[in-house]
Amino acid sequence: MRLAALVTTFIVLLVAATAPTATASSRGPCANHLCTKYKPHTASCWDKHGRRKTARCFIARAASHFHQSKAKAFHIAWRESRYNWHATNRGSGAAGLYQFMSRTWHTTPYRGHSRYHPRWAALAAMWMWAHGGYHHWQ
Repeated sequence: MRLAALVTTFIVLLVAATAPTATASSRGPCANHLCTKYKPHTASCWDKHGRRKTARCFIARAASHFHQSKAKAFHIAWRESRYNWHATNRGSGAAGLYQFMSRTWHTTPYRGHSRYHPRWAALAAMWMWAHGGYHHWQ
């Protein structure tokens, strides 16, 4: 009886581990769950002309990847930095597209990248929203 239970558990785990799943890597241009790599032949957001279009490209990709509202993501980025990823608040030290404080930035999986880079800032903001951190922008 015990052996049958172990075999059944093993089979269930094996099937679950090998079954195809709808993961973040199967959506959009992202090649992995944190979107640190793009799929081959993905167009560059840097090819967009102008700060606004470049920022919105990175924001749209990040919002889609983390299933967040693009409209809300665009609105917050516009409110925080006017899509200027070089923006720094002289009073607080908040920086980048979504005006991350250094301490908050270091809680994200993108902490090894610059908070001034629009790709990483957009991904970090959408990652935070997906993990209950939207309150930082309310």
